[in-house]
Amino acid sequence: MNKLLLILTIGLMSFGNLFSQENTTDNLNWIADFNTAKQLAKEQNKPILIYFTGSDWCGICKILDKDFLQSKKFKKIAQEQLILYKADFPRRTDLVSDAQKVVNISLDNKYSKTRSKRSFPTLVFVNANGIELGYIESYNYIHDTSRHFGLLNNILSQY
Repeated sequence: MNKLLLILTIGLMSFGNLFSQENTTDNLNWIADFNTAKQLAKEQNKPILIYFTGSDWCGICKILDKDFLQSKKFKKIAQEQLILYKADFPRRTDLVSDAQKVVNISLDNKYSKTRSKRSFPTLVFVNANGIELGYIESYNYIHDTSRHFGLLNNILSQY
């Protein structure tokens, strides 16, 4: 009986862990304040990557997180050569502070290409003064990150 209880407990714990993974970009060094991100970009002479996402509802954003943002290649580049800012537009209102919501909407209005509604996910690269260097909207279901790395390499080669 004790063995059966132990097996059931381990099984339930393992099953729960499969569904407990949150947004996987959290282990990157995302700066919570855009003004701080601009200051760091200026001090370190690095471009800022603004990641427009709907972290709790956007399925394609979660795929981009896994394929691109969590890749070893991106993590190495980000750690050495980028300042990261996440402009999150979650459905759960408690995931982003009211101040961040205001900043994120302002950034969306400033860098939106469609001018009607942001395409999620979108990566926008800017310099320390907020001048846009390049962007890429959306992602694909064939898990091809070549366009994303191509843009990233292009931005970094000019910086």
